Amino acid sequence: MKTARCLLLACCLVSADAIAFTLPSRLDLLYDSMRKQKIQSLEYVAHGRYYQFGQAPAPELPWPAFDVDNYVATLDFERGAVHAKYHRVQVQEPGRQRPHSEQTQDQYAVDGVTWNFAPGPVAMPANLAERNAEIWASPLGFIRAAFEHDAKIEIHDDGSCTLRFVLEGIYRYEGDLNSRNEVTSVRTFIDSPVLGDVPIEFRYLEYLDFDGVRFPLRIQRYVAGMPWYELTVTDLKVNVAKPFTVPPEVAANPVPSVAAIEVTELAPGLVVFGGGSHNSVIVSQAGGVYVIEAPLSEQRSEAVIAKARELFPGKHILGVVNTHTHFDHAGGLRTYVAEGIPVITQSRNAQYYARAWSAPRTLSPDRLAKSKLKPVFREFTGKLVLADATHPIEVHEITGSGHNDAFAMVYLPKDKVLVEADAWSPLAAGAKPPAVVNPLWLNLDENIRRLGLDVQRFAPLHGAPQSRADFQRALGQAN
Repeated sequence: MKTARCLLLACCLVSADAIAFTLPSRLDLLYDSMRKQKIQSLEYVAHGRYYQFGQAPAPELPWPAFDVDNYVATLDFERGAVHAKYHRVQVQEPGRQRPHSEQTQDQYAVDGVTWNFAPGPVAMPANLAERNAEIWASPLGFIRAAFEHDAKIEIHDDGSCTLRFVLEGIYRYEGDLNSRNEVTSVRTFIDSPVLGDVPIEFRYLEYLDFDGVRFPLRIQRYVAGMPWYELTVTDLKVNVAKPFTVPPEVAANPVPSVAAIEVTELAPGLVVFGGGSHNSVIVSQAGGVYVIEAPLSEQRSEAVIAKARELFPGKHILGVVNTHTHFDHAGGLRTYVAEGIPVITQSRNAQYYARAWSAPRTLSPDRLAKSKLKPVFREFTGKLVLADATHPIEVHEITGSGHNDAFAMVYLPKDKVLVEADAWSPLAAGAKPPAVVNPLWLNLDENIRRLGLDVQRFAPLHGAPQSRADFQRALGQAN
């Protein structure tokens, strides 16, 4: 095993055209060559495309694409740290009207903590496994981790081999080396509240010599079987990583709770549960309670369910209404299923959830995985009415939106309140209005007019409740 490890550590660092796995006498020479280079970190510069995981514009479509430039990834193997910064602009697909979306992403992970600067530090605990994979699935990182975690080695007849090991006792890594001792692909899994154990794959193509270090020209990443990153490397630097520390505000709260709930009453029996980035709306009817939207995670849904039962004691939750399949709006649905509560969503979405929720969940088993209950869906197309004398509910399909093709909003006709997610997210106080009116806002207005809805108040699932006048001002219309 010792000589095998020596070979593995040298694979990414030495041009090995003439070296075969069948020559164990060469292994010590390869290891010595690697040690002489003393590589502790790598930084590569690239450009290409990024695809936003969990935000597909329809359940069966790929993740939406962004053009990426100035991609700089710093992989610090000694400290187990990663920093990636890049500029991205969303690709406008033909036939789909989206607002212009452009951001600079600035992402860090070290010491088991991860955060973004946006522009200040924001803890991102759900992204830790993904960012660790960026280090340990990189060609050199994979070889180092394989050496340090007693990788099992399977050698193939053509001189290639496959390595397998486990990190942190949980994360399974498997990678392939070709007969030239180049890492060609690495596979592992991360957890998703919607998809469970999500396979991610890193592919490395066209190795070049960058000042004595062999590194792939092209890097491809796939998540859940669909493209995630497609990068072309233009430069590589060795040992330029500078140590960084966790920002104090993130260190003080590295895993922020999403369980805090702020209650805003719109009318007796009609309340908004806020307190974070995503809201839910609770509607009390004679026969029970409906929850509109189950965002984020199990922790959030548990808090919403508990608060709904506290405010409306003795009333059962009759169903949870789901607006669309974007993961930030669907991540808490499984908690309701584990309670035996039906999921109300468009038929197209129900079919997607049925498939997605059947996947294994070994990394982070949730309540539904443990209960083994089967989901119950109340499916609709076009429109669904949940009748009640005081708070009748109408669930309407949103047509023609560039945001999502299986999209819904909820109208309360007696209260004249519209509940919607992402179709209109009001700007923060003091934010500058866009130079061009967001096409998603215009589409929402078109759908309201198409259906003849008398909307006087909005309960957005991002942000505070708004008036009709607020919406009209956002559209640039007169009152």
